[in-house]
Amino acid sequence: MDIKSKTPDIIKTKFSELLVYVKGKEFRSNVIFVIFLILIRLFVLGNYSVPTGSMNPTILEGDKFFSNKLAYSLKLPFSKIHPLRWGIPKRGDIIAFLYPVDESIDFTKRVIGLPGDKIFIEGDTLKINGQTIEKREIEESDEYIFYEEDLFGVKHMIQHSKFGGLDVVFEETVPENRLFVMGDNRNNSSDSRVWGFLPIENVTGKLIFRWLSTDPNKFFKIRFKRIGRIK
Repeated sequence: MDIKSKTPDIIKTKFSELLVYVKGKEFRSNVIFVIFLILIRLFVLGNYSVPTGSMNPTILEGDKFFSNKLAYSLKLPFSKIHPLRWGIPKRGDIIAFLYPVDESIDFTKRVIGLPGDKIFIEGDTLKINGQTIEKREIEESDEYIFYEEDLFGVKHMIQHSKFGGLDVVFEETVPENRLFVMGDNRNNSSDSRVWGFLPIENVTGKLIFRWLSTDPNKFFKIRFKRIGRIK
């Protein structure tokens, strides 16, 4: 008997084995597990990679992180519909959102102003509701001065370029259902100073954990010290 004559029997045997697998408990448990993972990905856990330096020094190019999609609301996948909402971002939160200018792009920035806040920016000075946001110099390099900024009790790192960059005078009140967001790389960030206030409905989650960090200038060099919780 040649191979061709055996082929139908082999196909029939494989098909029979597949039917037995599909009807078995293992198949059902595997399907349930896959559905569970899909639901987690759609409703609970976001996965992002950072290609730019607008959030330096907090988030560097090559950082990869998870976001909590349930931090503020339940959002329907592939839409801006939030059937349930239990909160809005707080000042100091680092959020993921749909870029208002092109909603096919995911952005990450830090929340600076909430609805009703009066924002004033001139040079390196930031005021919220008339109160100057204090910052303490930490160190400096050839290009940057690094500060610890105290945003009403939320302390985090920011950097200012020694050579200028984005320099605007801004004085507006955050409208209802909007946020004012900025990058921690204050002289090099396209944020609310450039494209305006962020609709809260565009927020997709809160960054919670940096699960991997690789140096984009060196082939798959892992920066182990950066892995962990995001502040």
